Amino acid sequence: MITVGDKTGVLSCTRRARTPACTTLERVGGDPAQLTRPDGTACTMEYNPVHVKAMGIWDGKRHDYDRTFSNGCELAASTGPVFRL
Repeated sequence: MITVGDKTGVLSCTRRARTPACTTLERVGGDPAQLTRPDGTACTMEYNPVHVKAMGIWDGKRHDYDRTFSNGCELAASTGPVFRL
C-alpha cells in the first residue's frame, strides 16, 4: 500500500508488471528507504511538506516506510515514480 498525503493506492509488482515504480523498487530490493536522489537534481527551498508511507512485502521480506519530504519536488527527486498516485 502506498500513501501520499491523504491519497492511498496499491502498487502490485509482479514479474509481468514492468511499471516504472516497480522497476525502481526492484533496483533497491523493494525497500523505499534505499532509494537515493540522483546527483545534480535541484529543488526550490519551498516548505510545503508531503508525508508518504509504503507498507508491503517484497520477496518475502516486509518493508515499512514512513517519511515527510519538505515539498513535492524533493519527494519526486528522491523516490522517482514510486509515490506517483
